[in-house]
Amino acid sequence: MAGTGVEMRKFAVMALLALWVAAWGYSLVPLFSDITGDGLTRGLNRLKGFLGWQAIAGMIALALWGVGRGLPRRSGARRISGVPLGMALALLLALVATALWARLNHP
Repeated sequence: MAGTGVEMRKFAVMALLALWVAAWGYSLVPLFSDITGDGLTRGLNRLKGFLGWQAIAGMIALALWGVGRGLPRRSGARRISGVPLGMALALLLALVATALWARLNHP
């Protein structure tokens, strides 16, 4: 049973969306883990786990957006395919803004 190109793209969007949700959700797990390390590095394991899984979710979001671009305009699957990339870019913007704020507001 061979589907049309649009049907296959919709399936790919839904499969990638499910993968993205799993990666994004799993990125929250390290935030609830025990803090390890001493001194300056105390707790960096949690940050590393969160940002690592967010990077994986961001790569999936980029692929999801690319696949969704091939769908007809104004379709629900095309619209939803851009949401994860927007969330990834918002996180990246927040991280850059925080780093700039910390750099420019030194005592």
